[in-house]
Amino acid sequence: MSDQVFEGHPLLDPKALSHLLIAPTGLCWWCQQRPATTGEHKFKRTDLTRLMGDGGLLLWGQGEDIREIRGKSGVNRDRYGVIKFPKSLCEPCNNKASKPFDDAYEIYSKYVSETVLHRMPGVSLRHVYGHSWQASALNLARYYGKHFGCRMAREGLPIPESLRAFLGGETDMTDAQMAVITTDTIRKKYKSGFSISPNFVEVDKGVTRFERYVFAAYVGPIGIRYEWNNGGMEGRSQFFHFPYPVINAFKDETAMFERRVRRPGLIASLLQWAQKPR
Repeated sequence: MSDQVFEGHPLLDPKALSHLLIAPTGLCWWCQQRPATTGEHKFKRTDLTRLMGDGGLLLWGQGEDIREIRGKSGVNRDRYGVIKFPKSLCEPCNNKASKPFDDAYEIYSKYVSETVLHRMPGVSLRHVYGHSWQASALNLARYYGKHFGCRMAREGLPIPESLRAFLGGETDMTDAQMAVITTDTIRKKYKSGFSISPNFVEVDKGVTRFERYVFAAYVGPIGIRYEWNNGGMEGRSQFFHFPYPVINAFKDETAMFERRVRRPGLIASLLQWAQKPR
């Protein structure tokens, strides 16, 4: 599993953005009312114990820094502070309010871990969740929304109000989009492991405000991509509104950030042709 450090893409010195960042307030970023006493898992405990299997050992990496996590007790202790984000949520938001999100994610993650999807044209949420796919897909997206919000809070990025509203029950975000993706370099590097993309941000020319964020989180080679745009996102489509959302394929993480989708492979193309209405 990996909380990656991105290399090879032109970046501003972080100090150039420091005046745009928000200092921690000690309050939950979601409700903005109660003290932030809990940290969200970067990777779910159920994912880690399943990945650990009988061997009882996981490797966590960030750049050249590699840590060993041994046994379920190692997951629970989080000795190196690599499994959880810093405390940024209150207990009610991180547990009771978001339990339906966690439940939907666990079903999805198990399915994705056991199914070869990176060559498929899409993923059937109806197959994953059955007749309740619409409500479950929304809760799955909200799980990822909470994850991405914790990443924003960790970095001091302003959190879009649309994300808070979405977690609170709204069914769309007019200035953001979520999509199912697969990224070739992630599949080759991490295989069935879990990984988190770098945090991509754009600012205006005068460096006076943030204009765009892109984040992704992966179960094996299959990820969920979140993009927020300060100017809104007309013509967006949300994966959680469809029973069979397309899997968008990217060559690498730079292409993922820049939204340069590659052509589907032969198998995906054949399946798309076979499923085309006639």
